[in-house]
Amino acid sequence: MFYKALMLLALGSLSAHGASVCPATAPAGAWGLEYQVSASQSGAEPRQVQLLRRGAQTALYSPEHQMAEWWHFEDPKRPGFSRVFDQQQRRIDYYMGDLRALGVHAQQEEVESFAARHLLGQLTKQGSSPCEHAERYQGEINGVSYDLLWSPVLAAPLAIVTRKGEVERRWQADKLLGKDAVNARFATWQRYRETDFADIGDMENDPFLAKMINQGFIEHREHAVYNDQGQPLATGHSH
Repeated sequence: MFYKALMLLALGSLSAHGASVCPATAPAGAWGLEYQVSASQSGAEPRQVQLLRRGAQTALYSPEHQMAEWWHFEDPKRPGFSRVFDQQQRRIDYYMGDLRALGVHAQQEEVESFAARHLLGQLTKQGSSPCEHAERYQGEINGVSYDLLWSPVLAAPLAIVTRKGEVERRWQADKLLGKDAVNARFATWQRYRETDFADIGDMENDPFLAKMINQGFIEHREHAVYNDQGQPLATGHSH
């Protein structure tokens, strides 16, 4: 999915010490989860990514890169998407026609669950869990071994560990974000100067847009969703 980094914890640590975050009930109103993201074969330090939820809105935010993917599912059949750049206080808005033309098909449950809900039906539920209010799933899919700690009350993962060969990647939720922080983040993004994706072709003299296009964070065709390195993500999937 996102963000390459060093391994934080061994899988045994998750079992022995339990989950860092494991709510018994879903927070009222807006909330978020902050994950530490790491990989076993990377020279970089572990990074953070935040899953932010408010009603029909969901965002994935990288504090390090100050960028977000912000989805709107008020009409699930016609989702909206914004690419947010905090440093420049700019926002690129994509509408259903843009996403359809780009071949991007977002599934609300997958976006809201950090692209983990579909794993539940493909992995085996375990009889024990390191968290009283979470469920543990394990198994192998297409040669990748998964260990998933799932929160039914949040409908989101608390931890995901994947292994393929000698490479292990881990997403570990270590902080539950409250409604004030999440509402403030969305309100800030809403105030940013917005540009419709469809208008970018007529605005390449805009220094911000020219730079983002040159660096690969915005493309005219093929993709609408990018990772933190500016690489377009696969079409047909929201992450």
